[in-house]
This record gives sequence, structure tokens and C-alpha cells, in this order.
Amino acid sequence: MIWTYRAMNNPVARRKWVIFVLLIIAAGFGFTAYKIAAGAEVGKSLIFAAIFALFVSLYAIITLGKPRHYTIDGDFVYYKPFRTNLKKIEGFEVDEGRKVIKLKGAGIFSVRTLYFENDDDLKQAVRKLERILER
Repeated sequence: MIWTYRAMNNPVARRKWVIFVLLIIAAGFGFTAYKIAAGAEVGKSLIFAAIFALFVSLYAIITLGKPRHYTIDGDFVYYKPFRTNLKKIEGFEVDEGRKVIKLKGAGIFSVRTLYFENDDDLKQAVRKLERILER
């Protein structure tokens, strides 16, 4: 089974990426405030901060619109570059309202959350996961 989602169409993924981008922008402005407090030129520092915020915002727009692909093949779920053995997970939690499946017991370098754009893909993935975990 293969499905695609874009972060801007999933509320959980969108929130995660927006918080990440806002933290990067806040760190950039924090660094700019530090430079100004240390005696750097105010105008020049603010211009660099504005350009940095612009580029990070453009990165966010591209990232939110980028299609991401998941694949369930055999007993594994793949999401570049991560791979999770579904036989080793302890179970999963389905949140249909937020279109998310959280895999319990997945390792640190594995897929832990499956995001979806539409309900049909979510229901198919739940059936597939239930069949794999029953075996």
C-alpha cells in the first residue's frame, strides 16, 4: 500500500512544521538581538534578520506543500529514509479526526507517526496494520 500526504493538508503535521519554522525564526531574531546588544550596527543586523526570516518562510512554504510518500510493503512501513518493522511494534493508536496513526514501541530511527490526507487511505492503513499485527 502506498499513500501520499502533504503537511499543509494534515493539521498535526502542519502544526509540527509551523512550530519548527517559528523556532528557527525566533532563534534568528534572538541572535540578531544579541548582536545588536553586543554593539553591531542596528540597520544592517535587522536587514540580515529580515532576509533570514524571508528565506526560512519560503522554506516553510515549500516544505508544507511537498508531497511525502509512505509505503507498507510486507511487514515494513517505509518513509524516506526511515523503515519500521511492524512485527516489532506493540500496537497503534488511531486518531481519525486528526488523520494520524501513532505506532507504539517504534524505535528512535523508525517511523513513529503515519499522517494522512484523506479518510480512505487512513481506513485502508488501519485494516492493513490490523492484519499484520494479528499474524
